[in-house]
Amino acid sequence: MRTAIFALAAAIAVSGCALKKKEGYAVADASTNPDLICQRVSVPGKIYPGKICMTAEQWERHEKAGEDATGDAQRRALSTGDPRAG
Repeated sequence: MRTAIFALAAAIAVSGCALKKKEGYAVADASTNPDLICQRVSVPGKIYPGKICMTAEQWERHEKAGEDATGDAQRRALSTGDPRAG
């Protein structure tokens, strides 16, 4: 379950950490912004972990979104009927 949350975190954070420019993206770094908290997370299909930097508030929202998504998936799974009932 934690892996799924981190995979979701990686996808959301990568889009949130990049600063769009004309030709490409510049990745925000904690050395340039002391308010950022950086974590290394595994990225599916990659050998090396990705680095995700967000503020404390963004990390809190991210964790809450992951918990909500997991809870919703679990509730949907429990609300389906018994496949053996007939």
